[in-house]
Amino acid sequence: MRFFGVSLAGVAFGSIFVGWFLARRALSGVDDVRQTAQSIAKGAFESRVPVKGTGDEVDQLAVAFNGMLGQIEAVLCSMREITDNIAHDLRSPITRMRGIAEVALATGGCVEEYETVVGRVVEECDRLLGMINTMLDISEAETGVAKLNLERFDIAKMVRDVYELFQPVAEEKAIDLRIDIPDSLFLVGDIRKLQRVVANLLDNALKYTKAHGTVCLSAAPNSTGVMLKVSDTGIGISEKDLPHVFDRFYRCDHSRSEQGSGLGLSLAKAFVGAHGGSISVISTTGAGTEFIVTLPDKFH
Repeated sequence: MRFFGVSLAGVAFGSIFVGWFLARRALSGVDDVRQTAQSIAKGAFESRVPVKGTGDEVDQLAVAFNGMLGQIEAVLCSMREITDNIAHDLRSPITRMRGIAEVALATGGCVEEYETVVGRVVEECDRLLGMINTMLDISEAETGVAKLNLERFDIAKMVRDVYELFQPVAEEKAIDLRIDIPDSLFLVGDIRKLQRVVANLLDNALKYTKAHGTVCLSAAPNSTGVMLKVSDTGIGISEKDLPHVFDRFYRCDHSRSEQGSGLGLSLAKAFVGAHGGSISVISTTGAGTEFIVTLPDKFH
């Protein structure tokens, strides 16, 4: 009987020890999460929870937590980049508006002159607001927080509408604007965002193509969805500039004399990426440029 009691006590103590050990081991992962959260609260946004590779629930929690942290860090980096861009690229127009207003106050002109000044300031404000809204659209798309209004639509009709919109611009510049699309071509996507992509690429092509040149807009199905192309016989892009054309506010040397913010191609890349697609460019200085957009059909 005494032996039985000693054995029972030994088993009980052993069970308590094993239970304590297993509980401590299981909770160590939770403690890692707690320590990481405390580090992030102190500003160490690069901190991550160690993943032990056991595949248990705590390990899955660590993976999910790290994924969330990655998204948060991407949003913060994007916001920081926007702040830097605003500080750098909006300084000049704001200074210009201030100069216009100061000159108007100093000269003490008539009502008509004041009206002209106010009109110029309003134009500058509209341009700045457009630039800020575009930067926000790019950041939302790049960080995955942009809301896509997905629907199945005829992208051939959308491309045709953009073509007709820019046809008068091409005629005014004596540029041969061509289109090559099927009668219908359906795709799942956000029609307004993809419309802006095509419009930005076409506007760019017309802007940098000289009179009597050619710009071609095409769309065709491929193995995964749709391929869009915008090609021109314009001035082209140098090898030095080619890797940077999708960077925010980047403007090639030959484009600085043209109006623009340097955000059009960045926006196009962000919107295409938000659809799970890709955009690339091929260009030769003095011979022309071709932008290629591939968009997957989510119903395939």
